[in-house]
This record gives sequence, structure tokens and C-alpha cells, in this order.
Amino acid sequence: MTAAPPQGGELAPLVAGFTAELERLLPPGPPAGAVREARERLAGRTLRIAVGGRMNAGKSTLVNALLGRRLAASAATECTTVVAWFRPGPLNRIQVRHRNGTAHWRPGGLPRDPRDLGLPAEQISEVVVEAAGLRPVGDCEIVDTPGLDSLSGLDAPALDALARADAMIYVMPHPGAGDAEALGALRAQADGRMTALNAVGVLSRIDLLGEGHGDPWPRARQVAATNADRLAGLVDEVLPVVGLLAQTALGDDFTEPDAALVRRLAEAPAGELRRALYSGRRFLDWDTGPLTRTERDRLFGLLGVYGIDTALAAARRHRSAGRPIGAAALLTEFRAASGIVAVVEQLTRRFVDTADVLRSAAALGAVEAALGTGEDLPADLLRQARARIGELRRHPELRRHELARALAAVAARRIELDQDATDALVALATGRTPAARLRLPEDTTPAELRRAAAHAARDWRRLEDGPLRDVGRYARIARELCEAVYFATPPEGTP
Repeated sequence: MTAAPPQGGELAPLVAGFTAELERLLPPGPPAGAVREARERLAGRTLRIAVGGRMNAGKSTLVNALLGRRLAASAATECTTVVAWFRPGPLNRIQVRHRNGTAHWRPGGLPRDPRDLGLPAEQISEVVVEAAGLRPVGDCEIVDTPGLDSLSGLDAPALDALARADAMIYVMPHPGAGDAEALGALRAQADGRMTALNAVGVLSRIDLLGEGHGDPWPRARQVAATNADRLAGLVDEVLPVVGLLAQTALGDDFTEPDAALVRRLAEAPAGELRRALYSGRRFLDWDTGPLTRTERDRLFGLLGVYGIDTALAAARRHRSAGRPIGAAALLTEFRAASGIVAVVEQLTRRFVDTADVLRSAAALGAVEAALGTGEDLPADLLRQARARIGELRRHPELRRHELARALAAVAARRIELDQDATDALVALATGRTPAARLRLPEDTTPAELRRAAAHAARDWRRLEDGPLRDVGRYARIARELCEAVYFATPPEGTP
């Protein structure tokens, strides 16, 4: 399941032209190097997606699902202290980047223990994992970041990885009061760039909700909706997924011999199966069943209890129809039952399809940060560069990104808006069409769209003229965006 690669757009060439011109004018030094890196990033079309969350949240399992291959060391908690980038390459190899600026290549994949990388973990800034034939979702470059609980905050390499990412997936294993605080801290440490504009949430282990057996989806949808409300402004949406099953569904580990194990298991008496699958421990200890311990270990490691239940139900349906089920049909069942299809669709919609805007916004942010460190740069050059950045940011798509700070401020309760204004702000910032930005159906007529845009602009004008300066600043941006919708929509009867 591979989404379409990021499409070209009008913004990236404009920003790339600006960075090329600025690089020629800057004297040698760190600012020029940062601008050059921003330009080189825009020359490619690969979107960088960071996967973050608390320790043991299931980040690496989701990374493996999105990569379609088990490359991240999902069972080794020690590896959560090392930043790992995953991308296609000519060979299966790893580049270990040292904190002293040097690097060396090693053959093979990422080891379960970072000590096997040839250096102590504290001397490693990051690793780059390349795999031949790799086709990640959306042809993106994915970075697995350290768990938030594994360090005191995030260290420099992790912060640098977040700063270089265009978007983020925040993974949580189950609802927890600490996720809003952890995500807020992550956003703050990432220089405020990760908000609902470029971050989505994933509830990663819904099969373990409640007692850990039975149909988890009704409860999962309810929990995901509750968490989406609680994290409004920080993530665009919270999507439930069975991480282990998703990893198997999109990977290449489950083969015909595994399908044969499922068919043998399905022949066992229903009562015995029901008792054995009450928990993972019971299934693994089920020595009187049709599978050996080694076979049970493999099937459980690939599917978990929920996945085995899903496989058995599918096997019974196929058997009743007179055709034994194979690996391809089971993988189709796993994709549907894991929830990964919705995750991929959301990533495509929110990230891949808007890559031009995300990459342009990230590049301008990097250039602004570089200019901020250039205390010895000529004042005229700094003034002209910042003026040009301001012009670029007035593009309607980038203008919406200025609402990122407003979303973060609302989420952190630094500014107070009523619920309707908050919902309107989130929709205006994250909606992909003019109708969605005004919370209208997609079949809204142009005349209705213009009326709604004018009405919304008047509402934001009232807030803009209010006594609160911060609210007024963001309300002005919102008003201007509503006015842009109004003027971009042709009046009724216009040819």
C-alpha cells in the first residue's frame, strides 16, 4: 500500500529561488551553510516525517508498518535513545553519524542493541538506515525519534531531527493524562513548528484496550475521538490502529507457511480455541493444541491475539465457501482489521498531498533561524532577506501556517477563545478546501461560500478589534484568510 509521491507545487520553486539568491549574498559561515541545506532540501521532493511519542508507545512498530519492512528495532527499548532515519538506498547498509561530525558505514540493518553500532549510544548523533527496494508510504523519509521518557527532555540530535522534519506522527499506546503535556513539550522543543497543521496522532495499541480481547473498535473510536478533542490544536486527528497487525499487514514477513498455520489452527475445537485465545499467555502455553510452541511463538509475534482471532474468522469464512485461505487473502483481512488503511489515507491527505506547503514552510523557518544567528551579517542584507521572507509568507497557503502559533497558544491555554471560535480556527488552519476551512459541506454553492466567508470575516474582525493583543493578531490573520476565500470565489452568474 504505497501512496502517491509528493507532487510539485508553486511554493517550493519560489522559496528555492530565494534561498539560492540569499546563499550567493551570504559570506561563508554557519548561516550560509544552513541556507544551502534548506535549498538542497527543496531541490528534492522527499517529505520528511518524524514519528514521536513517549517511550514504549509503539513508535517503531508503526515505523515498520509505514516502511513495509521490519527495519526499526521495535523490541529493543535501548534503541529508542538513538535517532534513526529510514530511506531507500542502493544497498542494505547503515551510516552511523558521530557527534564529533564524522561518520562510518556498516553493512546490514539496524541492530537491536545500539552498542552493536560500534560506538556508545551517547557518542552517536543519529543513524541513517538505507534498504534496497524500500518503498515507504508516500515515498517519504521517516525518522524514528527517542521516546520522551527516555531522556531528560530531548537531546540535541533528537531536537535537530524534529527541526529537519516537515511533519510528525505522535504515537500513544492508550489514553493518558501525560500525552497532552508530552506533546506540548515536544512541540515546544521543536521550536513550536509541530501543531495540528502538520501533526496527526495515532492510538497505537487498540487491541489492548479494556480486557484485551473481543472487538476493540467501538471503544477505540470513542477513545480516539476523546483524545482528538483533548489534543485539539496539537494534532489534526487521532486515528486508532492495531500496531502489530498493521506492521504485519504492510510487511513481507507473513507468508504461505504462516497461512498454513492459521488453517491448522482453525481446525481446533471452537471451545478450546476460545479458551486459549483469552490471553496471549494462555495461547503461548497451549501445549495440547495443534501448533508447536515455536509455531505459536511465530504466529503470536506476527499477529497477537486480536490478529489471530481475525485470521481464524477469515479462515472459517473461506472454508465454509469451499476454498482454503492463503497469505494474500489474509493480508487483505489484516489491512482492513488493523486500521492502517485510514492512517495511510490521512498521511496522504494531510502530508503527502500538501508536501509543497510543508516543505516550503519548513525551509523558510530554517532560513529565519539561520539569519537569527548571523549577528555579524550586514544590516541591509538582513533587512532585505526578512522582507522577502515576509512577502513569501503572504502567500495564502503559507499564511495559513501562521495560524500554527495560534493553534499552539490555544492548546496551551495562553490565549482564550470560546469553543466555536476555537473550532473555526482549527478548521481554517487545517481544512484542505475553502469549504472545509469554513466548516461547510463540499457541495456548498459559490454564493453560499461567499456569504459564509463574509460572515466569518466579520466575526474575526470583532475579535481583531477586541482588547486582547494576542487574540487580535491571530484574528487578523483569520479575517484575511476568510477574505481571501471570499475574493477567490466567483460571484453567482460569473462566467
